[in-house]
Amino acid sequence: MDEKDVNSKYDRQIRLWSSQGQKSLGHSSICVIGANATASEALKNLVLSGIGEAVILDDGRVIEQKDIASNFFLSSGSLGGNRAEAVSQNISEMNKDVTILIEKRHLKTIVDDASFWNKFECVILSEFLSDNDVSDRLLNVLWENNVCLIDAINVGLYGSVRIQMQEQNIVETHDNNLEDLRIDRCWPELQEYIDSIDLINMDDQAFSNIPYSVILSKIYQALNKSEDQRLSPSAVRKYIRCNLRRTGEETNLDQASDKAAIVLKISSSIPSKLQDIFDNPKIEQDPHKLSSFWLLCKALKLFYNEYGILPLSGVLPDMESDTEQYIALKKLYEKKFEVDKNSILRIVQELLGDEKIPFTSSQLTGFVKNCRYMQVHWGSKDLFKSEVLTDREDSEELLNINIYIALMSSREFFFKYNHLPTMQDRSKLRAITISLLCRYRSVRDFPDGLDKVLDELCRYSGARIHNVSSLIGGIASQEATKVITGQYVTLDNCLSYDGIHSRAITWKI
Repeated sequence: MDEKDVNSKYDRQIRLWSSQGQKSLGHSSICVIGANATASEALKNLVLSGIGEAVILDDGRVIEQKDIASNFFLSSGSLGGNRAEAVSQNISEMNKDVTILIEKRHLKTIVDDASFWNKFECVILSEFLSDNDVSDRLLNVLWENNVCLIDAINVGLYGSVRIQMQEQNIVETHDNNLEDLRIDRCWPELQEYIDSIDLINMDDQAFSNIPYSVILSKIYQALNKSEDQRLSPSAVRKYIRCNLRRTGEETNLDQASDKAAIVLKISSSIPSKLQDIFDNPKIEQDPHKLSSFWLLCKALKLFYNEYGILPLSGVLPDMESDTEQYIALKKLYEKKFEVDKNSILRIVQELLGDEKIPFTSSQLTGFVKNCRYMQVHWGSKDLFKSEVLTDREDSEELLNINIYIALMSSREFFFKYNHLPTMQDRSKLRAITISLLCRYRSVRDFPDGLDKVLDELCRYSGARIHNVSSLIGGIASQEATKVITGQYVTLDNCLSYDGIHSRAITWKI
C-alpha cells in the first residue's frame, strides 16, 4: 500500500499515534506463543491495527473442551486441526495486508536461537509452559537481546499482564502539557514582540485580540520582583480585574485569568523523570557507542548545561486572537523551536565528528518536541519482590497482588504436573505457593486472602472465560502497540485483574 492508501485505511488510529507511529507498526514483526483465546484476541487487535507481520508459534491441535468452548476464532469445523492454522485463517480475513505465518516447530527446539527472536519487536506469551527450563531460557534470550516479552495469562475470572524488557525508551509520552510559553524566560525576538504591544493605548477591538500569553508575560514582567518569590495567580487575576478590564467581555482576559497559574511555572526546571535520565551513567559513555536515543539525551544534557533551559517545544495552544496576531506569535515559537533543534543537531555533530548521524530529521523533531516528558523504563527479570506486598496496606491492592501470586503458583504447578490445578489439587497448589513465597523471601506469614484466590483458581480447573481473555488480550495488544510505536507510557511493569470485582491495579517489580 502507498502512503495515501495507508493514511485513508487507518485514518482513525493515525490520529492517536500519527503517520510515523503507523509506519512503525507497518514495519513491525511480532511473535505470539500459543493460539488460545487470549493470544487470539491480542493478535486480532494487532492485525486490525496494521502490523507488518505476525508469527504464531503453536504446534497444538484444536480440542473441543479446551479451545472451541473459549475461543471465538475457532469452530467445530476446526476440531482436530492445527490450532495456529485455524486461528490464522479466521484472523487474516480481518486485514489482508498483514502477513500471518505459522511456526510449527516446538518452542524448546528454537528457544536458544537468538536470530529467530531478534527479528521481533515484541513477543506475547499467553500459555502456561510445561518446562521451567525452557521458560527461563526464553526469558534470558529475549532479555539479553532487549526484545519485549509480554506475559499475559488468565484463568477463570483472574488474569495478569507482565512486561519484561531491559530498557524501554519512550519519547512521545503524549503528555497533554507540551505547551511551553516561556512567560518567565522570553527570548529576544519574543521580548521584542511583547514590547511592541501597548495594552494601555490601543482601542478596545485591538485589545480584545491580544493573545493571553502576551498579557501574562506583560503582567509577569510588571509585577514579579524576584525569582525566589514568584508572582501568585491570585495577584495576576487581581491585576487583570483592576487594571486591564474594559468592557467586561474580553475573552482573552478570561483566558488569561483561567491560565494565571502559568506564572508559577519555572521554565528552567527539569521534570524528575528527565533528571533521572540525565543522572544515568549510561549518558556519560562514549557517544560513538550510544544508541540514537542516548546520543540525543547526551546532546540534550549538554544543551541544558550550555543554555540553562530545555529546548522550546514549539507547541502553541489555541488562543482568543485575530488571525494576524496569532500567526505572528506562532511563527516566533516555531522559529525558536527550529533554532533549538539545530543547536541539538550541532551538539550531536560535535560529539560524533565525521560519523554519520544515526537518526532522521523527523526523529530529531519528535525528540526535541517531546524531550521534557520522555521516560525510560528499566525492567526486571525477577518474578516477584517482597516490597510488592510489604509496601502496601490497601486491602484491595493486596487482593490483586494475591491474584498475581496465585497465577505464578499455577505456573509452577503446571511445570510440575503438566496440567492446571483443580479442586482435588488444592493442597498441592498451596504447598507450591508456600515454597514460591519462601524462595523469594517475600513474607513471614501466608498473605491474607490468598487462600480464597487459590480456591477460585482451582474451581475453574484451568478454564479460560472468553470475556476475560478478551480483556487480557486487549491489554497485551495495547502494550505491544505502545512498545512498537514508541508512544504512550507502557505498564511499568505489572498488572493484575480481578474479574469478580471488575478491578485492575498496576505495580512495579
